[in-house]
Amino acid sequence: MESKGAAPAQSALADSNGTSDVHAVHLGCRRCLQPLGNAIPCRCPECGFAIDPSDPRSVCDLRKRRQRVELMVMSVAGVAVGGLLGFGYWFGLMKLNEWLPILNPIGWVIVPVVVLAVVPAVLCARLSRVRPAIAYAIGSWTFVGWGTLAVAIDQLWRGVPISSLEIDIRSTLLVGAPVVALVIAVGLGVGGLIRKSIRWAQPKA
Repeated sequence: MESKGAAPAQSALADSNGTSDVHAVHLGCRRCLQPLGNAIPCRCPECGFAIDPSDPRSVCDLRKRRQRVELMVMSVAGVAVGGLLGFGYWFGLMKLNEWLPILNPIGWVIVPVVVLAVVPAVLCARLSRVRPAIAYAIGSWTFVGWGTLAVAIDQLWRGVPISSLEIDIRSTLLVGAPVVALVIAVGLGVGGLIRKSIRWAQPKA
């Protein structure tokens, strides 16, 4: 019974997803996401939903769903870190240096570069999959937008009218955005090299 239930489900999902890398142990109820295990029942033991192993609309690949959720979480984390870094860069570094000139231009550059490059590098080198690191890196690229927003809020706080805001959007998009993207890409590249080096150094079974 187990082999008859698992095989059709595997082939059905393989046809719908375009891949054969699907196993019954990863299948779950389409309605409540209850894991079904190797023995596919006729009804979900959790919600009673009718399960047809040959119909991909009644089952789902829980492994791929977890991977999608993981990518979404890492993207949101990247956006959050980009926001913290964008506001912190302006109000913590630029404004601090305006009030108390203790930082030089090199410091203005080093801090965001290190944060934007090092975190993706570490994630790429240490996580079991590379895609979450890439998702985080894409999210952290919003640092450019968050930093621009911080500048606008600062000027509005000082009483500058919206029509008179001194923000060079063109320069930000043509210069700032590509530079940040390059820094993040370098971080991912370094992390990828470390990842390959670690795997190459591991003894082969």
